Amino acid sequence: MNIGKTDTELEADKLLECRKIVNNLVKFGVCDKQKVQIVYLLSLEMESRDSMQILISAVEKIKNLDTNVKFSLTDDKIDYNENKQKKLLDV
Repeated sequence: MNIGKTDTELEADKLLECRKIVNNLVKFGVCDKQKVQIVYLLSLEMESRDSMQILISAVEKIKNLDTNVKFSLTDDKIDYNENKQKKLLDV
């Protein structure tokens, strides 16, 4: 007769809980910008500084992938590309 759960079962339970959290976020209706911001905020909670820096770097790369994407969760009117376009036109 086994008492308690094995390490594998405990790990599976933790992974299932993570999946439920993600599922709740998706059901809540978060947009891609919010998902990226959530990843950034979660990275700040990491115990490992190296892990935190890797995740923050990944978030920055995502934000810079497409210069036509405006990454502002507070002001959709901000045009981050305005200065770049002016420079291109001046050349």
